[in-house]
Amino acid sequence: MIKTTFWTTLLILTVCAIKVLAIDGKKKHPSDTKPWSPYSCCHNLSDTPHRPGTIVENFLVPDFYYLDTLRKGDTTFAYVCYDDRDSVINADTVEDFANISYMSLFKSYTDYLHTYRDHGKLIPLPVSLITERYDRIADDKWTNISYPSNHYTQLREFRDDIVRIDTFKDLDSASRITIVSIYKYYGTAPMK
Repeated sequence: MIKTTFWTTLLILTVCAIKVLAIDGKKKHPSDTKPWSPYSCCHNLSDTPHRPGTIVENFLVPDFYYLDTLRKGDTTFAYVCYDDRDSVINADTVEDFANISYMSLFKSYTDYLHTYRDHGKLIPLPVSLITERYDRIADDKWTNISYPSNHYTQLREFRDDIVRIDTFKDLDSASRITIVSIYKYYGTAPMK
């Protein structure tokens, strides 16, 4: 009885394997095949047209700040933002500048009057220095220090007063997603 069951099981498995191979050899109709998608388990893809998605990011920024590096000839000006642990923050990820402890405006240029030697070759000296610093002293106040004059100014924020808006678009062609970054600049004014 054990031998009969074994041979019977083997025969059934062989017949099933031949049927599967015969079915796979036949050409399937195009309507029977669907492209695989990781979202097909929970989304009906036939209802959604294949169009790129859009992600909108909003940033609330003080009016003295500018996002891009400003260029004047061979001199550049760029802000660097810091948290309360004096660690550099990527400003592209900060949605609200209330989380920034302070920021510095760096001026960078090449000093052609001063050089250094690199492998026997004279190279102009690159210079980078802080021209201004903004420290957050309260939820709605900043202290501005202008170097080298050491001129101090206290600024009050007016978050409801949007003075300008910048919009940047970035297209990620691989994932077909457009990222729209909207920077809303609120007004600041010196305190008396």
